[in-house]
Amino acid sequence: MIRLLNKKSNSILIAGIVIGVGGILSRVLGLVRDRIFAYQFGAGIELDIYYAAFRIPDFIYAILIMGAVSAAFIPVFSGLLKNNVLFEEDKIKENSEAHKLGVGILNIFTFGVGIISLILFIFAPLLVRIIAPGFSDGEMINLTILLTRVMLIQPILLSASTIITGMLHSFNRFIITSLSPVMYNLGIIIGAVFFTPVFGVFGLAYGVILGALLHFAIQIPALIEIGFKWRPWFNFNLKNTKLVFKLMLPRAFGIMGHQINFIVITAIASTLAIGSIAIFNFANNIQYVPVSLIGITLATAAFPTLSKKFSNEHKQEFLITFTTVFKNILFLGLPLSILFIILRAQIVRVILGTGRFDWQDTQLTAAALGIFGISVFAQTLIPIITKAFYSSKNTKTPAFITLGAVILNIVLSFYFVEILSKHGAFYKYIVERLHLIGVSGAEILGLPIAFSISAIIQFLILIFIFVQHFDKETLNALSKSWLKILASSAVLGITTYYALRPLSQILDMKTGLGIFLQGIGAGIAGILVYLITSYLLRI
Repeated sequence: MIRLLNKKSNSILIAGIVIGVGGILSRVLGLVRDRIFAYQFGAGIELDIYYAAFRIPDFIYAILIMGAVSAAFIPVFSGLLKNNVLFEEDKIKENSEAHKLGVGILNIFTFGVGIISLILFIFAPLLVRIIAPGFSDGEMINLTILLTRVMLIQPILLSASTIITGMLHSFNRFIITSLSPVMYNLGIIIGAVFFTPVFGVFGLAYGVILGALLHFAIQIPALIEIGFKWRPWFNFNLKNTKLVFKLMLPRAFGIMGHQINFIVITAIASTLAIGSIAIFNFANNIQYVPVSLIGITLATAAFPTLSKKFSNEHKQEFLITFTTVFKNILFLGLPLSILFIILRAQIVRVILGTGRFDWQDTQLTAAALGIFGISVFAQTLIPIITKAFYSSKNTKTPAFITLGAVILNIVLSFYFVEILSKHGAFYKYIVERLHLIGVSGAEILGLPIAFSISAIIQFLILIFIFVQHFDKETLNALSKSWLKILASSAVLGITTYYALRPLSQILDMKTGLGIFLQGIGAGIAGILVYLITSYLLRI
């Protein structure tokens, strides 16, 4: 069993399938997790507190680790492996440059994140008041502070685990690393089901810690399998360590902007109706499923290959790989955008419609999901463009573009929430179009509106600069595919929309099964027409 989990994946397709299956399992568990949350708490105070408390630990992990691994560590580590791997055994040489870099980065980031977590533990009361200024109740503030402090253990564990993931990816060990997020969500589910009845909302925090521990522990056998031996080294002075920091800083700033974006969104939502933070997070979690399963999965699988092609100066092969992955993501992402917009109510009701999650929660979350759906295609394409820049060791360009998009999103968030709060013409238009007449709390929709606009603009700028920087002919090839896929997606949307009404007349729409069958039936009809149209257009 262990040998199977540690098995090497030798192609982008196989790697993509492996990561995709792991991603599907993780996302399915994520949806199960959210359904349990919805059942136990609804879109209420408890989840507002939980999601607000989660922002600080997530902030640390994202800016220090995600940026380091994706943008800097893997390209440098992979480059060193060319000379330092025992090819006949596929193991890393002890005391080789690659080994020294892996040990040093693992120790530096784990220890560093631990120190930062300790500092933030002390200043948690101040930080919580910044993140959730709308929490005026003293008990809400105190609970948020305590939950934040408990969950600060999470980034320490995930820091070590994610560096290990980067090393295993460089050895094309995708099976075991794909299971790590599955174990993380499993830990949170255990917390929600078994810990929450005993500890209340603290059970969710304990579940997060358990999930992070499982995320780390499951990768240890694979790390041993590739011959990695831990040493108490930091290796600050190694040129490769310095190179990793040099490459990661722009990406870290870009991710910092992204995390600040979510902190500002949380702060704004905390000033709106109770449950607004939960509604935004529920909708965002659902819309992020295709972004993760399609965009991030394929981009992650392609990243080592893109890095090697560029490092070996095989520019044409680099562009062919990029174009192929881009088209595949677009082919899947654009129709899903359409489906999310049309089937938003069915999706939300089936996934979250249980327990304390009432009809008003469903309506607002579905409306937010539909708005998010407008930009799903763009969000799925951003990772592969960003990875292509990283492969060329250009982390500054995507970082600055991301930062610009974040600033735009923050400005638009304040603007649209303010406009909706005035209940003027724009508010009436949104409420009518999204069938929210008589539903309070629609001001929260200003946040997904701003998010979608900024995501689409970020995508357009990224692809324009990429084409200008690498190859203008690539744009022509992508444009032809784009138009064909857009035409097929339009047919899918029309088919899905008009399939809903006849299905509603033959199904019992008062039951969860009826709603599920309506959504599935309309979706399948649309997808079949999409595939036929795509075949006829020779996509």
